[in-house]
Amino acid sequence: MPEIAHNLPASQYHGRKALSKSGLDQFRKSPAHFRAWQDGTSDQEVTSAMEFGTAAHMSVLEPELFYKRYKLFTSDRRAKEGKAEYQGIVDSGMIPLAPDTWDSLVYLATSVHAHPAAASALNSCTSFEVSYFDTWNDIAVKARIDGLSQDAIIDLKTTQDASPQAFGKSVAQFRYHVQAAWYQRITGINRFIFIAVEKEAPFGVACYELDQQAIDLGNEIIDSQLSLFRECQTLNSWPCYASTVQSLSLPAWAARQDPQQ
Repeated sequence: MPEIAHNLPASQYHGRKALSKSGLDQFRKSPAHFRAWQDGTSDQEVTSAMEFGTAAHMSVLEPELFYKRYKLFTSDRRAKEGKAEYQGIVDSGMIPLAPDTWDSLVYLATSVHAHPAAASALNSCTSFEVSYFDTWNDIAVKARIDGLSQDAIIDLKTTQDASPQAFGKSVAQFRYHVQAAWYQRITGINRFIFIAVEKEAPFGVACYELDQQAIDLGNEIIDSQLSLFRECQTLNSWPCYASTVQSLSLPAWAARQDPQQ
């Protein structure tokens, strides 16, 4: 049975050394990249997109915490008074947000809760930001779930384009099908619902469930990578790239380039 933790601070969740879907993505690049990522020896830059995503999750899933953590900042940081006001917000433990970012987050959250399917999914949730920890064949694993209802896992994704065609590409690019299969496996809950919301006006919202073919592929990828992970763990060997000379071809788009350009 997995260990289930409610209201666990994100820092404590991330501090537990266990394999997550994000870790599996690092392992996919190479075992050495995973170890550097897990040990904190690689540069894990927090991008503005990641910061926006974190704030968006809180604005949608935990609005009461959002207004305790973030504060609208409308002054000019170049002016003396503005600098003092900005620093005062930081010193209070809050994060100042510029008006355009603040408005985007408010409109984004409003759009999600106004969408019938998204609102229904969120209203059915009994808990948010739930941390799971388990062991699969001697491999410590974990997951942090956005929202849980009695029979469904809810996952919020901010995106540039929430249309079926574009979000389908995002699923493949970011391996969301692997995430869905990973979360289903660790929770024992079969239904997984994505709430996709656009980061810019009109803040379009769409809800998706992956078909069984996508989930099956996600499970196949998990099984394959867990097998390699277990081998690395047993041997305590975390190699990087191939140790032999390899043949390298240009990507298809480069081969189609006009030689006159």
